[in-house]
Amino acid sequence: MRVQASIRAAVFAIAAGLFGALAIAGADADPMTPGPFTLTAVDGSTVDGADLDGKPYGLMFGFTHCPDVCPTALAELTTALAASPRLPKEFHVYFVAIDPERDTPKALGAYLSAFDPRIVGLTGSREDVATATQAFGAVARKLTFKSGDYTMEHTAALYLVNGDGMIADRVSFKEPSDEMARRIAAVAR
Repeated sequence: MRVQASIRAAVFAIAAGLFGALAIAGADADPMTPGPFTLTAVDGSTVDGADLDGKPYGLMFGFTHCPDVCPTALAELTTALAASPRLPKEFHVYFVAIDPERDTPKALGAYLSAFDPRIVGLTGSREDVATATQAFGAVARKLTFKSGDYTMEHTAALYLVNGDGMIADRVSFKEPSDEMARRIAAVAR
């Protein structure tokens, strides 16, 4: 039994790694349509994926207790948005908090207040967040330490959805802000 469990865990880890690598593949990846999702914005309004149809937008996954990747990506994204003055006025980037236990609307709003106001925080129940994660083919999971504390692992990419409702690009968080700005502008036209 232990061997079977170990094999299943190894297969899952390999599949998750491959899936995560595909999720940040970039512009050459085949476009896909995100699945349905419904989340709550930090202001209490509901954001339904169907309501976004016909509008270009960005979406990323993260959490407020992230020690480095998320705040760095949000800072780069803020710089990229500032360098893109011709974006449609209604263009937003949705930051989906993958840690609903700690990332309450209030905590998420406070965290995102340090970044561009076009970055809108979204949260929901664990099930709602899982649905949104799956809708974009992303990966997110809780990693618990022996101490009982935990962190979150997730796909580190900015999904860019065009006006046709297709994920037209996935920008790795490793990209500098000028490249991010160029790719945002290309999809948001």
